[in-house]
Parts: sequence; C-alpha cells; structure tokens
Amino acid sequence: MKFIISVTILLSIGLHNTNASTAPNLRFASPLQSLTIWDEEVKEEFSTPRSRFLPKFKAGLAAEMETRKALKERNQQALLKLEEQGGDWAKKAAIQERRQQRQADQLSEEAFDEAIRSFTSQQKEALQNDHPKHNPNKYQFVGVVNEESSSKPVTWYARKKPASAKWSLRLVHVNRDAIIKDLFNRGKVDIFAKYRNTGETDEESNQRVIKTDYIVKERSWRTLWNFSPKHFFTDSSGAYWRERRLPGGLYTDGNTVYESCYRYRDGRNGMRRIATYDQFMDSPAVDSQLKENAKKNVIKPSPDIVLEECVK
Repeated sequence: MKFIISVTILLSIGLHNTNASTAPNLRFASPLQSLTIWDEEVKEEFSTPRSRFLPKFKAGLAAEMETRKALKERNQQALLKLEEQGGDWAKKAAIQERRQQRQADQLSEEAFDEAIRSFTSQQKEALQNDHPKHNPNKYQFVGVVNEESSSKPVTWYARKKPASAKWSLRLVHVNRDAIIKDLFNRGKVDIFAKYRNTGETDEESNQRVIKTDYIVKERSWRTLWNFSPKHFFTDSSGAYWRERRLPGGLYTDGNTVYESCYRYRDGRNGMRRIATYDQFMDSPAVDSQLKENAKKNVIKPSPDIVLEECVK
C-alpha cells in the first residue's frame, strides 16, 4: 500500500506564513527481512509444504485405489451370490450396494491415512540415516545490512553456535522506519520534528520548500511520558478529541492569505481564505506595517505552525 504525505507550514507574522512541501511516496514493509542459509544436514526439514505434499498425496492415493479395487471384486462376487438365491433379490441388492459403498469409503479413507503416516515416517528415517545429526560449524554468522553506509554496506557478527541450532549463516535487513513506527504506536518513543524554511521555491507548486528533521527519543519519566503540565492547565480544548486552538490572526503560504477560525461544534481548527498574497500586498486597505511583517516572515527560518496530513 502507498501513501503521499503533504506538509503545510504556517509562519507567524501577525500575518502568518504558510509553506507546503511534498514527501516522496512511502512503502510500508516488514520490519525485519532475513535470508537464512540452513545447514546441509537439516535442509530437507525446512522444505516447503508444497514440495512435501505431492509425494505424500501420491502415496495415499495409490493405497486408496488398491483398496477400492480389491473391495470392488469382492462386492461383485457377493452380488452374484445374492442373485442366485432368487426371491426379492433386487431390493436386497440395492440395500447391499449402499452398505458396501459406506464400507468402501471408510476402508479407503483408513488406507489413505495409513499410507501417508507410513510415508512420513519413512522420510524421517531416511533423513536421519543419510545425514549426520550435527553440523561441524562451531559459530553462527549474522550480517546486518546498512543502507546508510556506502563504505561498509554489511556489518558481520559472530557467536558460538548453540547445540540445537540448525543454521550457520543469516543476512538481516532492518527496516528502521517500520520499527520506529511500531514503537511509537505502543507508546515507547516520542517523535519530535524541526522544520526549516530553505528559502527556495518549488517550481511545480510555486511554494516554499521546507526541510524536516525528525528526532526520536525514548519515552520515560524524565520526559514525563510526553505529558505537559502547561497544556493540561492552559489548554481550552476541554476534551482529548478537540484540537488545541491556533493563535488568532492571518496566515499565508506565500500564495494565499487565510484567517484562522475554530469550529466549536467539531472542536477543529480551520482556515478561511481572505485573498491571494499579491492582492493582499497591493491592497491600500492593508496597513503598511502588516505588509512589512508579511515580507519578513515569508523568508522566516522556521515556521510557527505545522500541519502534516496523510492522504491515501
């Protein structure tokens, strides 16, 4: 599954400045991807279910066919004897056929199961006889892939091999992003973001380019488990699902000017469009000091308000 993350930046001026940038497409993968090379002595034990199923099924099917063939010959002889007795033989033959069919189904099923059990036990015996029980390797080697390092793409580790181990070499690719996301969902870490206004403008969107630096910190009593006494006593949202109100004033992304608003019914912040940035700067009704603040804050090094949204 793929997600596009757009980041909207709001800069405070009295008028405020809004900038947007788009992150690359994201692909969510398994946190750990490994390639294990099993020991030669135990590789048959880890064959796929598909490769093990067909030989067992053929053995069970052959036993079932032999059982049905033998029962068919015996049942035909029983029906001939019943016909020789005369009388109401047709009714007796129908009853006898139904009884023979039930018996044939039961015996063929038992023959099928017994053949599979016998085949499986023979495979295990052959595996034990053909290979020694233990691999002579005394160590296990694990390689961890380092995507960020070009000089040393794989870091190798070694340890003494346990007696019950069945592999000697493993290559592990760690998806750090997926692990951090899982830790954050379980409340083990906090993620802090720092946004920087590069001063550059994106050619496609004609908006400011914002760079983001994320810092991951372990959540502990030293950080009060991400609890803020200031927000607890001063936040006027009133409920956990209500958004914290934005400071009042005007906001802009360099293209459009907005006025902050708050929907009390839903407990959500909003932005009401006022005018384009050029119209705002050219308007004689706007105070010159406000225009000057707008120019300064468009190139402000860090934004005041950030809105990150994930769009499916």
